[in-house]
Amino acid sequence: MGPDDTHGREWHPGHMADLVLEPTHLAVRLRGWERFGTFQGSFDIPWDHIVYAEACSDMWPRVRGWRWPGIGIPHVILVGRMRYRAGRDFCALIGTKPGIVLELKDEPYDRLLATTPHAPQIVQRVTQGP
Repeated sequence: MGPDDTHGREWHPGHMADLVLEPTHLAVRLRGWERFGTFQGSFDIPWDHIVYAEACSDMWPRVRGWRWPGIGIPHVILVGRMRYRAGRDFCALIGTKPGIVLELKDEPYDRLLATTPHAPQIVQRVTQGP
C-alpha cells in the first residue's frame, strides 16, 4: 500500500476511493467520476488529525444527514458530503462491503466513512502509531 498503488487502476464495481497509508498522512484518492460527482478533489488527512478509527462490517447504519453534493443510492453507492446539524462527513461507500469510520479534528469534515479492505491496517496505524 504505497504511493504508487493507485496508478493504472480503473474503477470497477466493489472498488471505491483509495485510502493510501503514507508516513505522515492518510491519502484519500478520488477518481474522475468521484471528483465530478462530489465537486471534491483528492485530499490528505494528517495522522494526528484522526482521533478515532473503527473498522465496520456494515457501513450504512453509520451514515447520517443529507447528501449535498454527491451521488447516492442507499446500500448501493454513496460518495459525497453528508451534512447534519452538528457537522458534516465525507462518505465513499460502495455496496455492503466492510470499511472504516474515522473521527477527525481540525479538518473540513467531522468524519470520513469509506469502504476499504485496509480498515484493520488503518485502525492499527491510528491506535498504535507507525
